[in-house]
Amino acid sequence: MQHSRLQKLTIAIIHPCEIIRHGIGAFLQQNGVSEVILFDSCESFLNQKKPVKLDLVLIHYSQCKNHENFKETVERNGFHVALLASSDSFHGDSVQDVMNRMLDGFNGFLDMDEPVYTFLSEIISAADGGIVISRKFARNITHKADSFQEDMSSVLSRRELEILDHVAKGSTNTEIGQELHISPHTVKGHLTNILTKLNLKNRQQAVAYIMKQRLKEA
Repeated sequence: MQHSRLQKLTIAIIHPCEIIRHGIGAFLQQNGVSEVILFDSCESFLNQKKPVKLDLVLIHYSQCKNHENFKETVERNGFHVALLASSDSFHGDSVQDVMNRMLDGFNGFLDMDEPVYTFLSEIISAADGGIVISRKFARNITHKADSFQEDMSSVLSRRELEILDHVAKGSTNTEIGQELHISPHTVKGHLTNILTKLNLKNRQQAVAYIMKQRLKEA
């Protein structure tokens, strides 16, 4: 199922490092992606003479400093965009900076240190328009829990707020259940209610929602 979906995708990669850029491109093609187009910068991407119809653009978070021109291109062509970063301590990619870029309308950000299957699954979700936030980045969201919970207390119950906070940290239903001493099935029910009340589609959108609210408070 995953392979068949990848075969239908055309993906552009924008990364300043030639080795990494070509490495990701080769990896995606080996896993069935129909077409991969490589660019060393957002400028070269924006200046291409014959733009190709794309499903997804993957950009290293350090790129696209000229947001307005890029956002106009995204809106005009209708493709989805996800940022690439590494959670590896050696690289020291700035999670806060990546989160700020999310506010510019990007679909999410992907951790290049994710397991292969997870990374490919996140690429498919982003290409389909979903908001995707790799788990290691979600765990490091800077927040002001007290003020956020006070603002949301009129919408969500105390238990729902607890679950939403754990979701923001990237916890699974099973992990949340163990922490709160309830069953994963009960967690799933609460999460369904949360998504309904906040008009969200999935847990990735819930994480993005929390992140945006907390960044406004920062």
